[in-house]
Amino acid sequence: MNTRSTSRFSRAALPLGIAAVMTLSACGGGSSSGESSGSDTDTSAFSINLDDCEDPASATEPITDTFDIGYSAPLSGPVAGAVELATAGYDARLAAANEAGGIDGVMIEVNYKDDAFAPDKAKANGTEFIQNDGVDALATFGTGALSAMVDDQNAACVPMLYPSSSTADFADIEAFPWTTTILPLATNEAKFLVNLIQERYPDGVSVGVAENPTASGKVQGDAFQEVAKEMDLPIDAVVSDGDPVAAATELKAEGVEVVYHGGVTGTCAAFDSARGRIGYEPELVLKPSNCVNAVEYIAAGNAADGIELGAFGKDPNASENEGDEGVAMYKEQMDAAGVPAEIQGNAVAVSGWTQADLVVNTLEQAAASEEGLTRLGVMMAARDQDYASPMLINGIKWYSTPELLTGIDGFRPIKWVAADEEFVPAGEIISIRP
Repeated sequence: MNTRSTSRFSRAALPLGIAAVMTLSACGGGSSSGESSGSDTDTSAFSINLDDCEDPASATEPITDTFDIGYSAPLSGPVAGAVELATAGYDARLAAANEAGGIDGVMIEVNYKDDAFAPDKAKANGTEFIQNDGVDALATFGTGALSAMVDDQNAACVPMLYPSSSTADFADIEAFPWTTTILPLATNEAKFLVNLIQERYPDGVSVGVAENPTASGKVQGDAFQEVAKEMDLPIDAVVSDGDPVAAATELKAEGVEVVYHGGVTGTCAAFDSARGRIGYEPELVLKPSNCVNAVEYIAAGNAADGIELGAFGKDPNASENEGDEGVAMYKEQMDAAGVPAEIQGNAVAVSGWTQADLVVNTLEQAAASEEGLTRLGVMMAARDQDYASPMLINGIKWYSTPELLTGIDGFRPIKWVAADEEFVPAGEIISIRP
């Protein structure tokens, strides 16, 4: 993992008179990395009151040297292994953008600080990034970290670009105008999963929930339960996976036939290993889309066989993607960054690459807009996306409008096959676009 120090940058100050309520005009633009355009929504409806910013003028100052991203990440702690995979893809994509000339000559620099998956450390990192390092944007990993950083980040009017969180709280554009996330909203994903259960079991089935006790896991579990209630799917048991054996034992005793496991990347398969040890074999186990790290399922062995989840990223090793232009570009960039082939094929690395690709597309779109490459221009671009990122499954896009953050606009069911140690398609793409 590369740690880069932020470079000093110069900006031309703009008059304070434009730091009042800014009404944004439409933006859009192409990208060298995939099909891209602004959404067809009139972005004049999107306004940010810059008077709410601690330093209103900074939001409209042109960024002319480097675009600096402060990334608070759990480089140590329980999910550090997954983060290492994600940042390998993230760094490779940004390195390729810089090698191609950056954003009209502006290089993208990333400075990582370790938060050990602890929200208080993430908050301290965010403060340092904003107050001492003067970053142009922020990123982080996990709902707990984002929750700790989001108020300070919005007050400072520093864009938070595509952090790994699925909570719907931060999709409230009026409350958090400077924040946008990458993971599918937990409520959208839950609707997809509940619908899948009801289609598979039209006469009913016993359903249980095992949720991870972290903030991210709580978001997943709560969303599934709320959507299940709305869609009239009874939940028979809810347990914590903090003790995986106890969780599996309780669900087995309750006779639960379908389990939704609201796991978190890096610990997703511990519950399945526990199931294997006590001989608990439910008819179906469903996971959130972040539980896609093949290494974890391989370690769980046969107990993981048949697990299903909704996918949105391409598998670079799948036969269906041979000859795919996006996959070819991905592999070329990962090779250039020295990322080993076994990491390139991991879905978490693909997700990290996609996160950075969204950043690059957003910055390119901002640079081509009337506002230019400014913090304001960047957030305007982030709210106006209809982008087929090259490593999204063909037919799935990243979609946002000034009024609504949809993000990933569809899923395809995939199933883990333990004998082959790979995911295979298990259904057609289901759109969740409004």
